Amino acid sequence: MPIRIAITWALAILAVAVLNILDVLPDWTTFAAVVAMPAFAVSSARRCAARAGRG
Repeated sequence: MPIRIAITWALAILAVAVLNILDVLPDWTTFAAVVAMPAFAVSSARRCAARAGRG
C-alpha cells in the first residue's frame, strides 16, 4: 500500500474515533473502519497489480 493511502486511512480512522469519543457516531463505526481497512488495502493492491499487468 502506498504511503499516501496508508496515511489517508490512518487519518480517516482517527477522525471516526474522535467523532465516536465525542458521541457523534455510534460505537460500531470505529470497529467497522478498522475492519474495513484491510479489505480496501487488498482490493487496492489487486487493482494496481492488474493495471501493471501482473494480475
